[in-house]
Amino acid sequence: MNMGKALVLSALTVSLAACSSADTKKPRYDYQSPDSKVVRLDVPPDLTDPNQGDRYYLPSGGGAVRASDLNTAKPNVSANQAVLANVDNVHLERDGSIRWLSIADKQPAEIWPLLKAFWQEQGFTIDREEPSIGLMETDWAENRAKLPTDMVRSLFDKVGLGGIYSTGERDKFIIRLEHNGKNGADVFFTQKGLIQAFDSKQQDSLQWKPRPNDPNLEAVFLARFMQYLGADEQQIRKEVNKEQTQGTSLAKLEDGSILLSGQQERNWRRVALALDRVGLDVIGENTDRHVFLVQVAPAEGSAVANQEPGFFSRMFGSDKDSQAPKIPEKLTVLVMPAADGTRVSLADINGSAYDKADAQTWLKKLYQELR
Repeated sequence: MNMGKALVLSALTVSLAACSSADTKKPRYDYQSPDSKVVRLDVPPDLTDPNQGDRYYLPSGGGAVRASDLNTAKPNVSANQAVLANVDNVHLERDGSIRWLSIADKQPAEIWPLLKAFWQEQGFTIDREEPSIGLMETDWAENRAKLPTDMVRSLFDKVGLGGIYSTGERDKFIIRLEHNGKNGADVFFTQKGLIQAFDSKQQDSLQWKPRPNDPNLEAVFLARFMQYLGADEQQIRKEVNKEQTQGTSLAKLEDGSILLSGQQERNWRRVALALDRVGLDVIGENTDRHVFLVQVAPAEGSAVANQEPGFFSRMFGSDKDSQAPKIPEKLTVLVMPAADGTRVSLADINGSAYDKADAQTWLKKLYQELR
């Protein structure tokens, strides 16, 4: 067993034990968003599909790509469908560092309300929902299980001031649902992290900075979602321990684009997850036209700083950022089939080559994730 798998198994064991143990045991993962109201569910909510109307359908066909096309939809989902009566059709898959749940014979609209309830139960608030493209995003949350347990903190907890303690770390998750070839859906969790660090050698002030993606944390929450759907610990450990075949993939940066070897379907998935990680929010996609519509995400450190009050604010009140939000820039990411692979390039919302000053920066960030 390699080191990576051993770490995942160790984390999963602790996580699953925390889910099933008595409340007297301190959990390894105990997340809480600043404004979250944690939902504790003994039984998942009504397992029926809300009427999704025209969601989950995207336009098809050839020709030029326009941003407005990506919002065109047509009805496809009926109401009151049964949801996950058993877990025989749920499996944990892996491709390199990427893990996901493959669910057969269940549509994304059936899984969507379960995902939303699951993340709320884990202590996260839902910050963004885009059912038409199968995207959900949590707000930043803190793993309170990392805080020290001492008499002083216990006293503050008793008087309602436990929130003044902070780990100096935050996590958020981007949840992606995609149709698969099993008449079902694939579920991906992408973790993003921040850490408070000094912004100068003088160490006179702190700021939020990105910290590396943690694939093991993604695996832990995928396992928790499997358990939420009804899988037992034995099944989950078997899935984690299962040997996975990994396709070869090479990335090459040249001529203002990225060349990826391998199958188009696999490369599409890899690009989608890479966009989530580099700070380009997907707001539309069309697999037939091989394009993502994205917008530049706000600076994540600033977003957390604006929502996270200081020590005295946490004790006596909160302050609000009075600045008007900046309108994010939109662009498209083309993921086009090429000879023996896929070519990834950037364009503006009209389909012309994206040649602004930050074009190479975004390409290099994507290349670092895809290589």
